[in-house]
Amino acid sequence: MDARTQTLRLVQRLEDLLDQFPLSSVIRSHAELTEEALDDWSERLRDLGNPARKYWDHPSELMYDKAGVLLGAMFVLIQAAITETVSIVNRIYHLNGQTIRKNALMSLDAERNLKTGLSYVAIANGAANFYKHRFEWPGDWHGSVTRQQVDTISLVRTVGMSPEQDLADNLLSAVHAITGTSDRTPKDLPDLVVGKWRERLALSLRIQFGLTQYP
Repeated sequence: MDARTQTLRLVQRLEDLLDQFPLSSVIRSHAELTEEALDDWSERLRDLGNPARKYWDHPSELMYDKAGVLLGAMFVLIQAAITETVSIVNRIYHLNGQTIRKNALMSLDAERNLKTGLSYVAIANGAANFYKHRFEWPGDWHGSVTRQQVDTISLVRTVGMSPEQDLADNLLSAVHAITGTSDRTPKDLPDLVVGKWRERLALSLRIQFGLTQYP
């Protein structure tokens, strides 16, 4: 199979909704669980009269911690979809004798947060890395850290995370950086971060490499 045919088939994978469905369906189901957990926590606080944070009872604390874990797992699932997309695009570039850095790829044709300039893809990827690796970081996020940790810490700070905040507070900062202040919810994240990105990437790659619908 020649490089052009292989390239076209990889682009079609980016476009194929059935190929994306299993993972995107799981992400949406998980996002629904996350929203339910946040709703249950909000209802608990309403029942308590919406007290200041220092007056939350123990169940409220546990419910908020659970929501944070669910948010973190959701971002890790989204990161899996990002990683798959990055892999496909890297193969396309390689087939055509080109290379592209991961950071550049995650900004390529991706929607951006207007305040920070960061792509939704980079924000979601950073949130997933924060969730997975935060226990490896110094308590104040300073001191002895690797270059990769420095980059991740810088990114998540940009969207409002800090070592003083709870897990859920930090991950909700990433959610809000992607969804904005509209009526979008965590259930919209798979499409906002990956679905629309793949569509734009596929169109851009078709133009870049002169691809038609058929080999």
